[in-house]
Amino acid sequence: MKLSKKIAAVLAFGVFAQNQAQNFLKYNVGNAHSHNDYQQEIPFWEAYYAHFGSIEADVFLVKGKLWVAHTEKELLPDRTLEKLYLDPISKQIKLNNGNIYPDVSKKLQLLIDIKQDYKTSLSALTATLKKYPEITSCPGIKIVITGGRPQPGDFQSYPNYIFFDGDLDTNYTPDQLKRIGMFSADFQELVKWNGKGIPRDEETEKIRKSVEKAHTLQKPVRFYGAPDFTNAWINLMDLDVDYINTDHIPDLKKFMNTIPKNFYKNTKEYEIYKPTYKTDGISRKVKNIILLIPDGTSLPQYYAAFTANKGKLNVFNMKSTGLSKTNSSNAYITDSAPGSTAFATGVKTKNTFVGVDDNGKALAQIPDIIADKGMVSGLISTGDITDATPADFYAHSDNRNSSEPILRDFVSSKTKILIGGPTAGLSQENIQKIREAKIDFYRDLKSVGKTNNRTLVIDPLASQRVSSGRGNWLADAFDLTLNNLKESKKGFFMMVEASQTDGGGHSNNLEQLVTELLDFDHVVGKAMKFADENKETLVIVVGDHETGGLTLLDGSLKDGWVFGNFSTNDHTSIPSSVFAYGPNSQEFTGLFENTEVFNKILEAYGIRK
Repeated sequence: MKLSKKIAAVLAFGVFAQNQAQNFLKYNVGNAHSHNDYQQEIPFWEAYYAHFGSIEADVFLVKGKLWVAHTEKELLPDRTLEKLYLDPISKQIKLNNGNIYPDVSKKLQLLIDIKQDYKTSLSALTATLKKYPEITSCPGIKIVITGGRPQPGDFQSYPNYIFFDGDLDTNYTPDQLKRIGMFSADFQELVKWNGKGIPRDEETEKIRKSVEKAHTLQKPVRFYGAPDFTNAWINLMDLDVDYINTDHIPDLKKFMNTIPKNFYKNTKEYEIYKPTYKTDGISRKVKNIILLIPDGTSLPQYYAAFTANKGKLNVFNMKSTGLSKTNSSNAYITDSAPGSTAFATGVKTKNTFVGVDDNGKALAQIPDIIADKGMVSGLISTGDITDATPADFYAHSDNRNSSEPILRDFVSSKTKILIGGPTAGLSQENIQKIREAKIDFYRDLKSVGKTNNRTLVIDPLASQRVSSGRGNWLADAFDLTLNNLKESKKGFFMMVEASQTDGGGHSNNLEQLVTELLDFDHVVGKAMKFADENKETLVIVVGDHETGGLTLLDGSLKDGWVFGNFSTNDHTSIPSSVFAYGPNSQEFTGLFENTEVFNKILEAYGIRK
């Protein structure tokens, strides 16, 4: 072997750990191998339409034909290699103008496991393949023989379109190596790892050395008998194994296809605020409360963001932590409307109900309650200003989708400032009512000067994802609102919603979820800083529900990447994480109903219910 190849192999091995994050992104269904494919309910077709890169068939020579089965007892005359595999492959090549897949970049390996005497079986195979020149001449098809195989010195006795499965313990000449299609090894003989957790260090080293040897020879590698479930796949990918064996085609297909949306590596690490804790946890009536709602988040989402920012998150510097039960009055799993109505009013209501009880009766909300005490309030959202969460604090409706009447309710509410994204509720009639109420109306945040009057900002930029150019919009909206509200001598209430964290959960997009949550965490740091400076401010962070059923499968606190998996594209019943900082923060610990957020807020203000 040339020295340059040896050096390249050593260098590749040396940077392996640093490149783990990139390993996931190079995998797709082309790396999937349908083990014992003939045992699937629909042989060939299920793996083919999943766009698998490799399919395996075991063959026995019976009456001059190759029959497909796992054991001789299972042999049936209608299950031949031709009928189950060669005929379908031939059909697809003809349909795709000489390619196995419509996408010419996609390839297919047919791994044929010879179960009897290889000489007679291979003789029958080559005779059969003469009937399929479209297969043997197709550049997108590789036929690889495993099981019973000739000695390496005899490889040249077989047609060039036939390749052989290599043995990692065998030394091949350069010419012999050209006929090796890939290397396979018995996983259970190599290590005893059962696929759970991670392999022991010495087992990891054995697997890694096997992979390194195959890659040094510029061949792919697979392990048969390897554990076959999500955690095992992840570890095998971590170790750079080329083909992932599976008997579970739909599961591996979904797993592989969702890797791009389930993986995120942060490129914008930031330093977090260092709190003083001087007023944190003391029992004292507060003047101001900042309620921060990252929609659709609980502990998995926070920890994903924490990992992406290399082990730093402002919200995790809050010592008072708890859990909020999120169910609505008529459902185990809430939607955002009753979720935030509970925060705003202290009452559980039905799904889709905004600021009203089960009977549709209007409920008193925090902004109106504190206005009677001479206090002011502001609401901010990175979504539609009439969407459920902001609307829960100023509107009353039994249908969260009634945008026009919901926006009209803002006119009659006592909320001073409302800032968010565009809404279908901005009718000409509502614009007229806004003007009649002498509410300052702006169509972008940058146009807002000093806000002396009641203010409404509907900015298209608010509804953009942070990764699509929203920039520091949320932090700017927070600063603008805070600078106005803090002038109130009686105190204020501010609600800030990160709306699009929820969108990341619904779309099962880890990048969106994490980038939105990191953007939100900047505001958390700003709120904590103000609380330290003001000394009369309580900061509360709580999601209205969890979205997506996120689990974290792998990640690196050192390098800032995280790999997850979603179980649903909707809300779940998982309790929401609660964090609090400042005076009375200790009241937000333990497990409690989401309605208690409202009660604890009023108690912190010293307002009797």
